Order: sequence, then C-alpha cells, then structure tokens
Amino acid sequence: MIDRQLFKLAGASAIMRKLAVIEILQAFFIIGQALALSAVLTGLWEGHALNWLLLLLFIVCFALRQLINTIRDAILNKYSGKIAEDLREKLLTKVFNEGQALVQKQGTGSLITMALDGVDEVRQYVKLIYSKVLTMMIVPIIVFICMLCLNRLSAVILLLMYPLIVLFMIILGHAAQDKAIKQFGRFQVLSNNFIDSLRGIDTLKYLGLSKRYSKSIYRLSENFRKKTMAVLKVAMLSTFALDFFTTLSIAIIAVFLGFDLMNGKINLFPALGILILAPDFFLPIRDFAGDFHATLNGKNAFKRINELIAAPKEPVKKIALTDWSA
Repeated sequence: MIDRQLFKLAGASAIMRKLAVIEILQAFFIIGQALALSAVLTGLWEGHALNWLLLLLFIVCFALRQLINTIRDAILNKYSGKIAEDLREKLLTKVFNEGQALVQKQGTGSLITMALDGVDEVRQYVKLIYSKVLTMMIVPIIVFICMLCLNRLSAVILLLMYPLIVLFMIILGHAAQDKAIKQFGRFQVLSNNFIDSLRGIDTLKYLGLSKRYSKSIYRLSENFRKKTMAVLKVAMLSTFALDFFTTLSIAIIAVFLGFDLMNGKINLFPALGILILAPDFFLPIRDFAGDFHATLNGKNAFKRINELIAAPKEPVKKIALTDWSA
C-alpha cells in the first residue's frame, strides 16, 4: 500500500531519524498525561485533596505533546515541499528537453495535471505517510508496554484486537486502492479530452461540432463524478469499520475493568490508566487508515511522475524530404 520508493528519496534517512525521536517523546508524553490524570482522579475519588503537582504534570505533558506535533508538522511541511518542488523541476525539465514528442504521447492535459495537481498531491502524500507510518510503528508499542505494567489481561485483550483492525484495513484498503488507480486513469483521460477540446474550439465551431463535443465532455465528467462517489463509499465504509472495532475493543475492556473493580481484583488507578491509554493505543492506526484513502491519489501521482521522469527519451520522427529535381 506504501510506495517503497518514498523512503529512498534524498534526505529520507535523516528526516526519519528526527521523526523517530519525536514519536518516542510523544509516546512518553501520552503516558505521562494518562498516568498523571489517573492519579489525580484516583486521589479525588479516595477523598484526598487535589494534588496540584500531578495536575501540573498532566498540563505540562499535554502541552508538550501538542508542541511536539507542531514541530513535527513544521519539519514535514518543509521536507515535503522540497521533495515536491524537486519532482516538479525534474518533470518540467523532462518536458522541455523532449518537447512535442512527449506531449503528443502523454497528452497535454495529463502533463499539466501532473505538473500542478499531481505534485501538490505528492506533497501531501509525503507529509502524511512519513508522519503516520512512524507514529504507528512506535507509539502503540510503548503504550502497550505501559498498559502491560498496569494490567496484563487488559493489555493482552487490546493486543488481540489489533490484528483484526489491521486485517480489515488491508482488505478495504486494497478495494479502495484498485478503485483509486482506475479513477486516476479516468481523470487523465478527462483532462486530455478537455484540453484538446479547448485547443480546437474554433475548428469545432467552424465545423458545427461544438455541441457534440460539449455533450461528450459532460458525459465523461458525469461518469467521473459517479466513480468518485463509489471510491468515497469504500473509504467511508472502511472508516466506519475501524471506528466500530476500536470502540468495541475499548468497550469490552471497560466492561472487564468494571467487573474487576466491583470484585476488588484491580485498583482504580490502573483501571483508569488503561481506559485513558486505550484510545491512544488505537489512534495511530485509525489516523493512518483515515489518511490512507486521502493519499491514494498522491501515491498514484508519485508513481506516475517518477515513471515519466525515468522514461527513455521519445524518438523524434523525421520527415524525409523528397528530391523533386530527380
């Protein structure tokens, strides 16, 4: 689902090391704010005075978590912008060097779409994938270790639910990916058709064919709209499935913890800690799945632009001159 070429870009190793450190810090801030809040609520429930030190710790961890996210976004915005501009420069250099031969083969509308919208989608794709993949690889592991220390049974139950969510994400992701690839091809056809019609509008009017071509563009655009809605239906279905299973998992844990609290098998502090950490345990994969559908066009554009840049030079057809003096 993720283009491996994305992690071979210039500066990828350095940016991933920075992001890995940021995600580790974020995981510890998540744990800090959860445990601090659990301790404050437990103390109030037991009739003690409000512990201002723990409350301050919660506020600090929460603020640092937001600050870490802001720093991460700033780093990714700068890096993704640089990658996108480099791709645009390489693509335009390719077009200028090969000239009319490449334009005739690929289509004017397709190249314009790649150079403008395609590069912007690649920028968003790079930003989201670098962020979400590392978050999904680091944060749940550290949070799970903390939950394992608080209550082993609850942590194991949450861990068993995790592969089911991943399985549904893969199944629905493949379905959405196939539809998105076909939709990307239709968008290129629509772009070429529209640009060619605009370029030849004077000739079409002169021949009385302008209305016929306007109806053709309308049919293509309507078909594109219907197919786009079909892709969005799959995306919404996958989002609903992920939200349902994550909510169900947290509800199951809440029921088990409730019975254990009533039977005196667990104290209030670890129970609250588990319940507060459980949503953050599933949050990275939910964010990744939600943004995955938003980055499908970016992935297709990234692959297509790289194919155009790496393609061999188009041969120029030479017109043989006839020697009329013979």
